[in-house]
Amino acid sequence: MALVGPEEPHYCNHHVVASTGRTRKMTLVRALRPFRVVRRTLAVFTLGAMVIVSFALLPSNVADAATVPVSTQAVVQTAPDLAKICARLKITVARTSLCSHGPDPVDAFGGGARLKQTSAVQEQGVAAAPASELTALCNADGVSGKRIEVIYGVPQDRTNRFSAMVAPLRDMMRQVNNNLEAADAATSQNYRFLCTNGVDVTVRNVTLLPVGSDASFTFDDYVASLQNQIAFGLGPVDFIANERLYIAYIDQVQDSYPFGGQGELSIDDQPSAAANANNDSRPRYSMSAYLDMPVMAHEIGHNIGAVQDSAPHSSKGGHCYDEADLMCYDDGGLYFALGGTLTFTCPGADTAIDCHDEDYYYPGTPPASNYLATHWNTANSGFLTPVVSAATPPTVTGKSPVSQATRVAQTANATATFSEAVQGVSTTTMRIKNPGGTVLSSAVSYNTTTRVATINPSASLAADTKYSVSLTGGVTGIRDLSGSPLVSTGWSFTTGPAPTITTRTPGSGATGASRTASVSVTFSEGMAGVAASTFKLKNTATGAAITALVSRNGTTNQWILNPSATLAATTNFTVTITGGSTAVRDLAGNPVSTSIWRFTTGS
Repeated sequence: MALVGPEEPHYCNHHVVASTGRTRKMTLVRALRPFRVVRRTLAVFTLGAMVIVSFALLPSNVADAATVPVSTQAVVQTAPDLAKICARLKITVARTSLCSHGPDPVDAFGGGARLKQTSAVQEQGVAAAPASELTALCNADGVSGKRIEVIYGVPQDRTNRFSAMVAPLRDMMRQVNNNLEAADAATSQNYRFLCTNGVDVTVRNVTLLPVGSDASFTFDDYVASLQNQIAFGLGPVDFIANERLYIAYIDQVQDSYPFGGQGELSIDDQPSAAANANNDSRPRYSMSAYLDMPVMAHEIGHNIGAVQDSAPHSSKGGHCYDEADLMCYDDGGLYFALGGTLTFTCPGADTAIDCHDEDYYYPGTPPASNYLATHWNTANSGFLTPVVSAATPPTVTGKSPVSQATRVAQTANATATFSEAVQGVSTTTMRIKNPGGTVLSSAVSYNTTTRVATINPSASLAADTKYSVSLTGGVTGIRDLSGSPLVSTGWSFTTGPAPTITTRTPGSGATGASRTASVSVTFSEGMAGVAASTFKLKNTATGAAITALVSRNGTTNQWILNPSATLAATTNFTVTITGGSTAVRDLAGNPVSTSIWRFTTGS
């Protein structure tokens, strides 16, 4: 990292970058692929950065109130010279200067198993959301001003599946927008997506540079492909428009891009929307290797300026450390390098947007004591609509099951509580859909006294299945008694049953257990997240962890912990299975309850 000058050590320490685009015409055969030398140089640079930066993700049920060491307390930054900062690391890409926060690892989003599962499910042809649910995404005329442009990108040597992926991508953008709306029950705000027809999200079909024989694809390949479509013979239009935020799902690169996604971030925390570099008119770029809401929302968050180095809970590497939060994880930034740890002060889902409204997003006007009152607030980004107060249109103040709930009863109803009395609640404005996009037959009712709308499916829901509930607002949809429309919204939940442990060996309280035998546990169904970090053995008296190998018994639901050495004689040992949304859970995401038991070895 010697390229970083000593006077500004925290600007680009953890940045991985895109290479300089060339504008020469060429034939796209592998031997002549552009950026080969530059990419090899970047690969060495990136590997060095990855050695320095740790991406360990701690379990979400750990509590730690540690704070950043005093020496890392931030200094307010004002009007940085982005071109100068980026040039110090040679971070220039064709027609713009980018500073990237570096690739976000799959562990930041729950691990590769969850992302691959999500990707597989989403890619089974999710039905397009109806136009009535997309009105919030196509605000105003759908084209003017700053706009988020959605891209389906595929390497030149991979199968183009655009026709099958348009509907899932549009549905994913609805989920991304719903997550923003869920950030604050008292306000409403939406992303400004590009909708050229004014009705639904535009999805561009874009061919990218090939993966090729080296099985490698990087962020600079993506950016270079977009900026040089014509020069590289990939397409008729270069994606370099000002006032554009390009968010791309890159299809079929999970084997060659070993991360979740990547985006760019400007180091500028000054509060003015007119002056802040995170809100200027240049194009900006983000990509995701997975069709996954948290990944895409996370990368968009970077593009609009989250999280600045001076934020109260900044990692000093583009992220935060107060879980659970869409932008928080252990990224190995300066905060973590100097001994800081993740804290767990935020209740709710991991996809919450700034859980305490104090680091990067405050919908509305922050109080004077709030950091965001005097620093960059992403709610002021031009890529978001203005915040609308709940005093004007009605909002949803309560949802049941809560958004992203797990282990929900198959006989449960879904309810929505409104901030004020509404009209227009019916089977066409409140619906529940299965993963395939089919609307379930249901009865819908509305209690005028409690302002609660209830949807009751005609049949029990399927087990271990993710369902989505939608509320459609509009002048003929759900609206208050004066006619002010609800902003269309929705949420999802996953049915149970919860997985259980059916067999423990040795059993709880067992004595005379073999000192050389393995410890095993059998679950009621197939599980994910079982590893050495979630299936542990320790000496009860000393607390010393026992080194062991954790593996699955073939294709069964039994998992085995095999100690690396013979256990001590006549000694009590403790076994712990840690459940959680990012720990031990079934294949639908339902967590097993954390289980602890003890046994004593024989002589």
